Amino acid sequence: MYQVICVDDEDFVLDDLQKAIDWFGFNMEIVLATTSPLDALAYMKNHPAHLLLTDISMPQMSGIELIREARQINPSVSILALSAYDTFDFVRSAMQGGAENYLLKPLDPEELSESLSLIVNHLENRSKITENFGPAMLTFRSNFVENWCKGTLSEEEFLTRASMLGVNLHLDNYTVILFATVGAASGRMPELFDALLSLFVGNYSAHFYFETPSCFVCILSSIGRSFNVFHFQNRINRLRPIITFPFFVSVGSTVDNYADVCSSYHEVRKYACLRYTPVDFVVCRNFLFPLRDQQMIEQDLGETTVEAYLAGIEAIMNRISPEKQISLELAVSNWCISLIPMGPDEELIARLVGGVVCDKQDMCGILSYLRELCCAVRLMLEEAGKSAAATHQYVKRIIEMIHDFSNKDLSLKTLASQLDMHPSYLGSIFHQQTGYYFNDYLNEARLKYAAGLMADNSIRLKDISDMAGFSSQTYFNRQFKKYFNQSPNVYRRNLRLKDQET
Repeated sequence: MYQVICVDDEDFVLDDLQKAIDWFGFNMEIVLATTSPLDALAYMKNHPAHLLLTDISMPQMSGIELIREARQINPSVSILALSAYDTFDFVRSAMQGGAENYLLKPLDPEELSESLSLIVNHLENRSKITENFGPAMLTFRSNFVENWCKGTLSEEEFLTRASMLGVNLHLDNYTVILFATVGAASGRMPELFDALLSLFVGNYSAHFYFETPSCFVCILSSIGRSFNVFHFQNRINRLRPIITFPFFVSVGSTVDNYADVCSSYHEVRKYACLRYTPVDFVVCRNFLFPLRDQQMIEQDLGETTVEAYLAGIEAIMNRISPEKQISLELAVSNWCISLIPMGPDEELIARLVGGVVCDKQDMCGILSYLRELCCAVRLMLEEAGKSAAATHQYVKRIIEMIHDFSNKDLSLKTLASQLDMHPSYLGSIFHQQTGYYFNDYLNEARLKYAAGLMADNSIRLKDISDMAGFSSQTYFNRQFKKYFNQSPNVYRRNLRLKDQET
């Protein structure tokens, strides 16, 4: 039986609420009906509650304040707001506070019943999710989701585990999202997890695993529609006043096939250090720039001067929109952090990126911050006696073989066999020295090489796919569009148009 609390400063309204509908028919019971918001809060601190109905305008405490306080006590409680005033400010405040609906007095029993039906459906679905993430299945499911993100299971094993867990692999959108916090708030991440379960019910299909106590990863699929990152961000923004500690969200690219989830995951991992910046929500696709600009951003600070590097960054900044300048600043910051030898600790990252300038009107401030960051990283590279170019001898050999582009069967396993090393260790030192996971680097290098070949119109796209080392043109086309946000044909046509213009 779901527990319901009703709060209104008029006794007759409370009487009407109890008589308006058959509460037992909704598997609900009113456990407290009170004119005192403080009594309701005191009750919630010591008793379970699934639904709170509250008036908005009350003398002791406004309904908006009550909603906010109730959410802090129980982030998953469902809320219905009641008011005699149909004003935009009231509605907006109630919905932003987390109310699921806003009902006008005098209450319409049919409207109340409709809202309760929806809430009961959400509560039932939430119970199913809680069961799925219960202690008995948590470890197994978490391991499965982690392996799904990292692409470490064979196809047969993956499908077997997905079937055992009842995971739907036939949805039309999958987006990997990373949630993280820093510092003392890491111990409160389960609160965010619980609130997200409530938020996602009825809106998204979600699978989670915790990477660390301060960071968990989610594979999210929209139900019945494509994933809309702006709608998702609005939902997260409505959640922030309820979760009283700051948290960071990074959204990877949306893919339409379960097999491509790992590419979305590697995006959010690539930009994970941005959690230490003042920015609390990033969309990884915003960090993709045209090939020429991307190459400028990802220069080796050990092989160029800070002045030359910043001159290139400033040139990019001068030809993009102010909104895109913040994305450029974050992309450069992330790249610089990835160059630090042996990987920096949390305190160092926070110190280096904490000065990110979030004002799109302050280009001078952005450039000044980037200069300070680049100088600091360059100094660390020099003090360590190495730079990104001075990589491990094995990593150098791997990079040489990747850029040969003739071996379509190149993999970490085959390379490790040739170098007489364990694949895991080779992959670890490759990531440590380059900031890339091997498959990401291989794929990106092949795509950039293919893009360079497209300037020669005499080479067919199928031949370009082969020359770049892709096993099939279909796979090449899909990966190319994902990386450059346009198909190979469109990319080549745009190159021809630029040549004609010049």
